[in-house]
Amino acid sequence: MTILIGSRVSSDAFASVQDRASEIDLASLPDTPLEDTSGDEREALTDLLAQVASWRGFGASVATKVLHKKRSSLIPILDNRAIFGAYMNPRWPYERSSEETIKMSTRIREALDWIHRDLTRAENIDTWPALSEIEPARSRIELFDMVWWMYFRTVERVKREQSL
Repeated sequence: MTILIGSRVSSDAFASVQDRASEIDLASLPDTPLEDTSGDEREALTDLLAQVASWRGFGASVATKVLHKKRSSLIPILDNRAIFGAYMNPRWPYERSSEETIKMSTRIREALDWIHRDLTRAENIDTWPALSEIEPARSRIELFDMVWWMYFRTVERVKREQSL
């Protein structure tokens, strides 16, 4: 249901979920928040995300939007534009964010490491409890996502799609 409501996906993605969901072993993932993961645990997460991103109709963005619901403190949403196209782009905001679909495991791992670094960076440590006080039900990566998304959309505005 999430895939139909929460994302702009093709019928191929929906069919892939129906056909291949049983291949995903969430039990193989660490039961820990992303900020507490080791490099090996992030590598296991990378492997699983890259596996789903390789499915027909998928990329890292859709894979993480679907799987984030299952492990909201471990799996960040790796949006094509906000994360790969802006956050990880040294030329942004001087050049508009890319909408390129990411499937490569090396790029997915790089995104996980970048976010992990920001979640654990010494200068950010005092910020997380303050944000948690405002949104106590949210994980640290959800707080990160909300703050980054708000900043991203303030800097790079998009045209509203016309309703049908």
